[in-house]
Amino acid sequence: MEECWLGDVYPQEWYEHLDPEIRDIFQKLTEITQQDLNSIQVMLESHDVIVRRPLYKDIENHVIDNGMLLKPEITPRDNYVVIGNTLYSREMPTPQWDYVLDQYRSDPVIEIKTRPAQFITGGNVVRLGRDIIIDTDKSDWTYQNQWPEYRVHMEKNGGHLDACFAILKPGLILANNYFDGYNRNFPDWEIIYLDNPTYQSPINHGKLYPSWNGKFWDTAVGTNKMFNDHIIQHAQDWVGNYTETYFELNCLSIDESNVIMLAENEALAKTLQRHGITVHWVPFRTRSFWDGAMHCLTVDIRRQSSMEDLFPERG
Repeated sequence: MEECWLGDVYPQEWYEHLDPEIRDIFQKLTEITQQDLNSIQVMLESHDVIVRRPLYKDIENHVIDNGMLLKPEITPRDNYVVIGNTLYSREMPTPQWDYVLDQYRSDPVIEIKTRPAQFITGGNVVRLGRDIIIDTDKSDWTYQNQWPEYRVHMEKNGGHLDACFAILKPGLILANNYFDGYNRNFPDWEIIYLDNPTYQSPINHGKLYPSWNGKFWDTAVGTNKMFNDHIIQHAQDWVGNYTETYFELNCLSIDESNVIMLAENEALAKTLQRHGITVHWVPFRTRSFWDGAMHCLTVDIRRQSSMEDLFPERG
């Protein structure tokens, strides 16, 4: 990998208008998140990867009609994906990436295309050589004709395939049981299954906090009912159910010998070492709020490689 986007959160001062009890939690989340994202950037750069981050300039560009902030671009793969030499955007590009997109537009090799919101994203598209797997329930799109140089395979698994499996290198997959198409899409490949997430809810929220939404309870910032209510009312789309997420599975491959992961699964690291793959662990202490791991937090933009046909028997 030569170039990668890495998400980011809003500046702390953008929460100054909120009630102090809510503001303080947002600012603490921001502080911790930025520290760990910076550590991830250092890790990527140590592998000679060019890292791009979103730039937030004017808060007015990130406020919706009801006065609430849009979710920050912390998981850019939800909105962008690269196929061939084309960068696809799920919707009109947001202004925090303008400085990067302007550079790309001056490159004669790169194309930038926008598509309707129901189109592809980096989370539901899997690229492996001449084959592309797309997980979508939108059957009205003629995906097969979009990329004549690829074989396109359609799945209807419910959304983000990168929450189900990761291709570590040709012939080897890290997977869970959220997907049933492994034999169909990867015949004869070796699969390393993860039985359970390693990062789960540390307490029973329901007993201690009957009105609490445990899906985004965060040990890094403590408990705060007013903050909890604010998220439920105004920022529900910012969070997910982290107790269902396999953080080490949602990983980012630098190359066939190096992968970056969260969660510090020692047994998995030893297994991958036997396959010639070194795991580089990075921190993300606020993962239980943002519910994102390495693949979601990034978009791989440029890789130095040639297109291989991993399944020549498909014709």
